[in-house]
This record gives sequence, C-alpha cells and structure tokens, in this order.
Amino acid sequence: MEIFYNLEAASKFCHASVATVGVFDGLHIGHQAVIKQVLSQAEKSELPSLVLAFHPPPLAFLAPEKCPPTLTVISKRIEILERLGVDTVIFARFDANLQKMSPDQFAQQVLLEQLHAKQVVIGYEWQFGKGRTGNVEDLKQLGTQYEFGVVVVGPTEFHGLPVHSTRVREAIAAGKLDLAEQLLGRQHSILGKVITGTGLGRKLGFPTANIDAGDQMRPPNGVYAIQAKLGNRMYDGVLNMGTRPTFDGLKFQIESHLFGVDGMFYDKDMEIFFVEKIRDERTFPNQSALVHQIQQDIVTAQTILKQREN
Repeated sequence: MEIFYNLEAASKFCHASVATVGVFDGLHIGHQAVIKQVLSQAEKSELPSLVLAFHPPPLAFLAPEKCPPTLTVISKRIEILERLGVDTVIFARFDANLQKMSPDQFAQQVLLEQLHAKQVVIGYEWQFGKGRTGNVEDLKQLGTQYEFGVVVVGPTEFHGLPVHSTRVREAIAAGKLDLAEQLLGRQHSILGKVITGTGLGRKLGFPTANIDAGDQMRPPNGVYAIQAKLGNRMYDGVLNMGTRPTFDGLKFQIESHLFGVDGMFYDKDMEIFFVEKIRDERTFPNQSALVHQIQQDIVTAQTILKQREN
C-alpha cells in the first residue's frame, strides 16, 4: 500500500483511480462498507483504489474547541486499510485553500486534477465544498458534467440505527465496550508510547508500563482487564486509568501491569485493547488494602481473559 501525507505531493504519483474522501476516524463498520465498495468498483474497473482521509479532521481547523477526541490514530488506520486491501491512502491536512473551495472547485481541483478519480464512492450523508454546501445529489450532477462515476453507499445499521463515529464515541464514553466493538468491527484500543512513571507500581510489587495516549477516546476511568500489543507480541494484563486517589489524586495516568512481564519498555509503542471493566477507581485506607485489591483485580482479569479465549 502506498501512503502519502501531502495531497499535492501525492497527486504527482496518482493515476486514474476509484476514490473515496472523508475523515475516516474510527474506520468503523460504516466506513468499512464504503471502502469495500471502493475495492469492488476498483476491481471491476481494473483501477487502483484510493482513500483520501483528512487528518486532522476539518473541524480541528474550523472550530478546534469543538473537535472530539481521536478514535483511531494514523498508524492504526494504516493497519486497517492495508488489511482491507486499499492500494493508496493519502492523509491530507484540511487548510484555508480547501475551506474556500466551492463544490465545483473541489470536484475539479481535488477529485479530478489531484486524485484523477474515474469513480467516486461516498457515504449517503457526505457533504463537501465551502460551508459543506455540496451534497450527494450535487456530486452526481458534477460527475455527469465532468465524466466521473458516483457510487453512493447507504447507511450501515446496527440494532436499527445508523453506525457513525459519534455513536462509537458515545458507546466508549458510556463504557459500553461490547457495543463499541460491534460498531467498530474490532475491540476498541488506544496506542501510545510507554513513558516514565513514578515507579510506584514496582514499589508495590506490580511493575507497570505507563502510556501517553494523547487525545484518544477512552472509556471511563477505572480498572480493566486488557490485552496489550508490543511489537508482534500480545500480553494479558490489568490496567488502571485515572488519578490514583489513594495517593495524590491529581495527575491522570494510564498504567498497565502485564502478566509475567518485568521488563522496561520506555519509548516503545504499545497498543492497549480494553476487554472488560473490573471496577471503578476508588480510595483505599492504606497501602496494604490497595495491594490486596490489586491482587484481586489480577485474579479477576485473568479469569475474564481466560473466558474470552474459550
């Protein structure tokens, strides 16, 4: 899969394609339905498939204070798109030039001149152009005018409701991990570098890897049974996410204790898969009580993870 991080640079290498355009944060089952249609049309047309994904999302440029947390970081999106079989992906920054383009200009300058699209596959609610004034019907008319095909993909529904990124975020925020997994088509995960912590976990007898997850969407604070991916290896573990109220209760931290692992992983990338919440974070009367609870949490997490294997 070819990957570009600049739209103008990518246009020099792009040829006739079947393309789709969007944010694709989450790459949930609705997004996947659009991309699978791109792949199907590309195979029929014997053309390469192309995904143009705006990153950061346009809202980060237009109204950053309203921009929601990230569902899927770029490295994870690349992994998913590659697994789906996409030929080319372009991660482009939304800027003032794109902001002022009319729907007609967007069709000419982006879809035709830069992506060289022979067919454009979009979701049923797709909007484009200055002020999001262009819609699906406008794109169809422009397709007729400029001689590119337009394929509109209808909603992907789950339990009678359309799947979209907002619904995924709401499920994660509510701690509904099973629902989030069904909407995403995979377990919800966060990725980040292992950073230096206070060493408190090791002092208590439970060494932890602390993760910097930036602005990624997270479930509610608490203790979770998890699986963690480091390199090509998967580890079972238990995670505490919150402010450690038994101690200072001030700084938010994500601390994972991986079973049977005592190594240092500083600066390595770790992906954490949330399997099931064990309990809320709470204050303990003393260190001994906390250690006892952590021991119980480990047993609970091991039971949950073993059941999931079966």
